[in-house]
Amino acid sequence: MPPPPPMPPPYGSTYGSYDSYGYQSPFPGATPRSSSGNRLFWILAAVFVVVILGVVGGIVAFAGSHISRTLSTLTPTFPTISNPSGTVPPPSGSKTQTPTAGPATSPAPPPGGNLSVSGLNENKTLDCNDSVVEISGMSNTVVITGHCASLTVSGIENTVTVDAVDTIEASGINNKVTYHSGSPKVSKSGSGNVVQQG
Repeated sequence: MPPPPPMPPPYGSTYGSYDSYGYQSPFPGATPRSSSGNRLFWILAAVFVVVILGVVGGIVAFAGSHISRTLSTLTPTFPTISNPSGTVPPPSGSKTQTPTAGPATSPAPPPGGNLSVSGLNENKTLDCNDSVVEISGMSNTVVITGHCASLTVSGIENTVTVDAVDTIEASGINNKVTYHSGSPKVSKSGSGNVVQQG
């Protein structure tokens, strides 16, 4: 039977330690960290994370509501064309006339009424008659004759020409509003909107 292995030195013994050679231990008397300092760090870290998440959530909520409000004004409207018989009669004669695309003219509203144009690539002419006019959507071209109480243009790349108006509000992106006469009160927001006399 082999002899038993030697016993290790007792705990705290100086045998084989740095002290036996005149060196100090690199971590003399290392004390454990206090748990209260650690706890304070984690509490502050958690509060910081909650605040950051709250700020990011607020920004996302604000941007989402602003974008959905803008997109709701950009919803295109398309006219419905129906043929009661279901078939298209063949053209009579040898010549076919091609209709010309001109601006659609709306009938005059009652004085002080409300007018609205929305959609995509609309081309319209309106008689204002002291009305409140709202233009929204994208790439619409609108000519307004007469005097308007107010004109609000929103959306993207709309071009509006008006004879005379008391107030003009332009918001959205790259809208252009031209008024012929008067000195309207002008309010602009958004990006690249132009309101000018011409």
